[in-house]
Amino acid sequence: MSVTNHAHTRVIALAALMQTSKLVDDIARKGICDSDDFHALLNSLFANTEKAEALFGGSSHLQAGLLLSKHLLSGDNVEQAKTIMAYTASIIAVEKKLNKNTDILQSIAAGMQRIQKQASYFGNSSHESVVGGIADLYGHTVSTIKPRIIIRGKPEFLRQHSNTNKVRALLFSGIRAAHLWRQHKGGHLRLLFGRKKLLHDIDNILKTL
Repeated sequence: MSVTNHAHTRVIALAALMQTSKLVDDIARKGICDSDDFHALLNSLFANTEKAEALFGGSSHLQAGLLLSKHLLSGDNVEQAKTIMAYTASIIAVEKKLNKNTDILQSIAAGMQRIQKQASYFGNSSHESVVGGIADLYGHTVSTIKPRIIIRGKPEFLRQHSNTNKVRALLFSGIRAAHLWRQHKGGHLRLLFGRKKLLHDIDNILKTL
């Protein structure tokens, strides 16, 4: 794979990570999130493709994540920036540990095969039964990895079962994005020292939307 393709895929992965963290924070603090952005992220769990954009149905479905990434990397004043960055870092850390645990990875693969049949039956990856299935699988697999990702928000929203399911499903999609990020040479140092290049690549994608 060319350097250019690595760079392009890194940006897509970063945008998906940021979009995941933003939606998780929205649910935790407000009890709601953008349904289209949510659906695009969940679709990535079932997409069978090697093309980064195709995982999410096209770059346009990651516009929120791309813009958020641009603002954060530029040092702009972004609401809940510290929380979003903390969630993103935690997701990346969990994915790294998960990648070394073959037993859990096998359980996830088997579980997602079952859930994919549900998604096909309902014709919608965001159907509440599908989201519930993903959340249960997350609870039995990813949640066993320590330290766990801690979500902070308003108790009245976090206590709602449907919100808990959505958060867990989103975190699963975030881990998928983190895997893509790591596969294509993303990392902490790149965020620290490679911001100019990332911002350039983000702008190039945004121009096409």
